[in-house]
Amino acid sequence: MIPSSHSRSDLVVRQATPDDLADIMALENAGFAPGIVEEEAVFAHRLAAFPEGFLLAESQGAHCGYFCAEIWREWSIHDTTRFDLGHDVNAWLAPEGATLYIASMTLAPACRGAGRGHALLQTSLRHMTERFPALREAVLIVNEHWRAARRIYQDAGFSEKGSLPAFFQPVGGPAGDAILMSCPL
Repeated sequence: MIPSSHSRSDLVVRQATPDDLADIMALENAGFAPGIVEEEAVFAHRLAAFPEGFLLAESQGAHCGYFCAEIWREWSIHDTTRFDLGHDVNAWLAPEGATLYIASMTLAPACRGAGRGHALLQTSLRHMTERFPALREAVLIVNEHWRAARRIYQDAGFSEKGSLPAFFQPVGGPAGDAILMSCPL
């Protein structure tokens, strides 16, 4: 268990296991709109390929969020397929690499607020940099419409590097650009 160092949170983070997949999928479906939800097979593959990058958050004894990351040797803003839903983690996975790609992170709607998003991000980043000391930067994409998530990332030191137009295509909702953000670690 990795306790959060965030003062306003009761969050505890641990490495996820295949036994957690049903709870992870419940969090995924509660946290994201249809059309931008990863499939269970994708998460099962990521858990098998790089279990160190999949963390599960608990609050008051219940699963409330997750953090899913990959490590890349390098990346380019022009290589947009790396960010696609369902991409194969093995295509670029390099545990000795210097770039941490945060593929997904969410909290259950009932767990949002009280600093838990900040705590999940900070605790997960600390865990990953301690476990993989070669990491030098973190990158992620976030929907332009997700203001609270963008604020969490900005507060952690992430800055905008570009965008992927109309990347997010939720069912029944407006398309949104993906804002590409990075942060030195």
